[in-house]
Amino acid sequence: MAINDLGYRKWDLDPTRDRQQWKTIAGFGIRVAWRSTWLRRIFIMAWVPIFIMGAGLFVIEQSIQDIDSDEFPQNVGRFFVAALVYQRPEISNLTMMTQWSKQSDALTAFLEGLISGDGFNDGEGGLQKPRPTSQRQILQRGLDFETKDLQFVVNMSDEELKLAYEFINNSMMEQFRRSMQQRRRGPGMPLFKQSFSSIKHAQHVAEDLLEFDKDGNEVIDFRELVNYLRPTLWSEVLFLFFRLPQAFTVVIVIGMVAPKLISRDMKNRAFLLYYSRPTTPWQYVLGKCAVVWAFLAGLTTLPALMLYILGLSLSPDISVLAYTWHLPFKILIASIVLCVPTTLFALTLSSLTRESRLASFGWFAVWIMGSIAYTIMTAVEAILRLQEQQNAIPSEQAMVFVEAGLAGRWAWLSPMQTLENMQSWVFGIEKEIGSLNVSFFMVGLICLSCLLLLRRRVDAPIRV
Repeated sequence: MAINDLGYRKWDLDPTRDRQQWKTIAGFGIRVAWRSTWLRRIFIMAWVPIFIMGAGLFVIEQSIQDIDSDEFPQNVGRFFVAALVYQRPEISNLTMMTQWSKQSDALTAFLEGLISGDGFNDGEGGLQKPRPTSQRQILQRGLDFETKDLQFVVNMSDEELKLAYEFINNSMMEQFRRSMQQRRRGPGMPLFKQSFSSIKHAQHVAEDLLEFDKDGNEVIDFRELVNYLRPTLWSEVLFLFFRLPQAFTVVIVIGMVAPKLISRDMKNRAFLLYYSRPTTPWQYVLGKCAVVWAFLAGLTTLPALMLYILGLSLSPDISVLAYTWHLPFKILIASIVLCVPTTLFALTLSSLTRESRLASFGWFAVWIMGSIAYTIMTAVEAILRLQEQQNAIPSEQAMVFVEAGLAGRWAWLSPMQTLENMQSWVFGIEKEIGSLNVSFFMVGLICLSCLLLLRRRVDAPIRV
């Protein structure tokens, strides 16, 4: 019988799908992108900050070892560590809140002196109001807390904490205003966005510090305080690594790699080749995402982990591992927070056009225009406030801009600031600008929208 007379016959075999097709797509995309000479140069430059940040971790650990030394040059590191500690919001708040305990003790002693007839004696040996520790004293001697003062903070009720929030916030702004008028030299006072949660966090820190009185002298000395803040100091360095050198490098690398991944397939009709194999649209999307994630892991995750290992190897004491063992997990989470939304958004732009140049332009335009819009809207908000204060002096006018910047109501317009807010939350250093809930909501909304749109655009060539 001729073959053309056989007619239609039923296919009895079940179709099989290879779930590893996305790896083939990812491997091919990585090899093609790595051919770029500029991309390889950027990768080399991205690993240079590791050694600079590693030197910073070495200085911190070496300074902690010599924190009690009064000899030069060992005592130089104490200034550096003291400045880092004092800039922490919870420590700055705790310093001010413990002063109230000292004032309460002074008032009690004063009243007891009135009863005994010595209350009005202000001469030598008399009762005096305790003076708060100055910034110069903190930088020279470090910082310590008495356990009774910490217990005073722990016992404060929520109503008292709310009053403390208002007092500290007003006091901080007033000190900043006076420092601007006097134009004092030296390290400035720590300026950060205050909230009731930050005051509540200072209370939790006071409770934790009570357990760090290892020698039982009822004083949390500077060494014990630094040991408690050791993970936080390391997190500061790692967050700085994610924020400054790596953030700009990530934007550039994604702008070089991602816009070409889907737009060229649409232009060259490569979908016909992909979908002629047992490849699903989700495997295609996963393969393209894996291309970008591979480069981002080489720019953020691996260097940060290498920085952590370098810091451990340079530390004089291996006990630092007991304090910082959880930081690698935070590095992974911070990398996910950075990689997932940026990859989905860049690939969505690539799927919307067949010209990769337009997708690259849209990618960089969103980052640049977002930062500009955030700056402009913050300035407009401050100008509108200034119009209500016609007779404000220059220092008060500057404070209006400072308060508008710390409030960060328009921070969600800037992709850079939004991702920084989320990463600061991951590392637990509380340096976000604006609302953290808004940042998570905007990133989640963008990820969901990009994922749905990307799936629809990729599915279009096989949709009948």
